[in-house]
Amino acid sequence: MNKIVYILLVLFIYNTNSVAQNIKSIDLNWQTDFAKAKKMATSENKSILVYFTGHDRTDSCQMLNEDFFYTEKFENIAKKHLILVRVNSDLRDSAVSNDQKKKNTALSKQFNQSVHPTVILTDANGKLIGKIESYNYLRDTSMHYALLDKVIE
Repeated sequence: MNKIVYILLVLFIYNTNSVAQNIKSIDLNWQTDFAKAKKMATSENKSILVYFTGHDRTDSCQMLNEDFFYTEKFENIAKKHLILVRVNSDLRDSAVSNDQKKKNTALSKQFNQSVHPTVILTDANGKLIGKIESYNYLRDTSMHYALLDKVIE
C-alpha cells in the first residue's frame, strides 16, 4: 500500500512540475526600468504595457498571469506590438532592491496606481493610452484584450 501511495505522490509531483514548466516556458522579456522601456519602444516603434503586480500575495495577480500573460495569444501580441514592464511589489524585502523600489514607487505615483493587479498601456513616450485595475474571479480577460486592440489597430 505504501508503494502505491509513493508512486501516486511521485506522479502528482511530476505532473505539477510539468504544468508549472509549461506556464513558465513563455518568455516575455519583462523589463523593470521604465526609462529603458521607453527607449526600446521608441527604437522598435512599439507601445509599452506596464504590469503592476503583487503576485506573492494576491490571487488576482496569479489568475491574471495564468489567464492573460502566460497565454500564446498574449505572447504573439506582445512580441509584435509591446515592450513589457513588470512592476513587482512583493512583500518579501529581498525580492526587490531598494533602488528598484524607489523606481516602482515613482512609476506607481506617475500612473496613480493603487491596486494589484493594474495594467497600464502607454505610447512609446509614456503617454497613457489606457488602464485596467484589478481582476476578478470571473476570469474574463476581454477588457485586457480590448485594451491591447488600441495599439494593434
